[in-house]
Amino acid sequence: MKISLSIAIYKSTDFLNRVLESVKRQSLMPDQLIITEDGEFADNKKLVDEWRKKLNIPINHITQKDIGNRKPLALNKAVLASEHEYMVFIDGDVVLHKDFILAHKEMADEKAFLTGRRVELSKSAADYLTAERIAAGYLEKMPFYLLWDSIAGETYKFWRFFKTPKFLLGLFDQTTVHDIRGCNFSVHKKHLIAINGFGNDFSGAYGEDSDVEYRLKFLGLKMKSVKGEALQYHLWHKTQTKDLANQERLDELVKRGVARTENGLQQSSSIQ
Repeated sequence: MKISLSIAIYKSTDFLNRVLESVKRQSLMPDQLIITEDGEFADNKKLVDEWRKKLNIPINHITQKDIGNRKPLALNKAVLASEHEYMVFIDGDVVLHKDFILAHKEMADEKAFLTGRRVELSKSAADYLTAERIAAGYLEKMPFYLLWDSIAGETYKFWRFFKTPKFLLGLFDQTTVHDIRGCNFSVHKKHLIAINGFGNDFSGAYGEDSDVEYRLKFLGLKMKSVKGEALQYHLWHKTQTKDLANQERLDELVKRGVARTENGLQQSSSIQ
């Protein structure tokens, strides 16, 4: 099974550089890397061109007009660009543990989609986790500073720093997950095609993850946890204000119970 890794980004070149350093250290490399940008930021293009020389895998860099938060459209364009049967989705603000891609591949299931969680780094911890430290393998050793910050600082979810032995996953409640996180998500591409991809109507922050979660469930798939297996570390930034109109869209979606959206993957190729 071959894997396309999609990284959804918006502007932050520094964050993207750190994420790509963690991709470079993967124990199992994806077969294709798709950097899908909700905008057209010149510095990102320059960085991606530099990384084409560092990674021995095909890299697609997709852009679109910067006219507000249109992440679902960017994700649909990543699906259209994907050349392989399995897709892993992350955001441009999460650094990956070296076995992240391996965990998603090993746990892939024809009858399920996978989702996990992340360590929430504080601003000081995120500043400490530089591209240079990631490249030197800092996260593959005991990350003392980050752990200390989880005790004396503002980093939280510290237990997510460590892989959980498989026989202990159930004991530590790692086998259950209650909702999807688009920053740590994977699924067979054919299932995304079946639901017509991500819902383009979910512009603005909030709701786009739940939208695809519900519709994949309506398709008949189970949601499977990769907590304790596919680890990642979120780089601190200010949060966006939720678009409450999306809650109304979700409520209507649940009432209808229809897996396929009318404004999704097929409609995305013609949108700038």
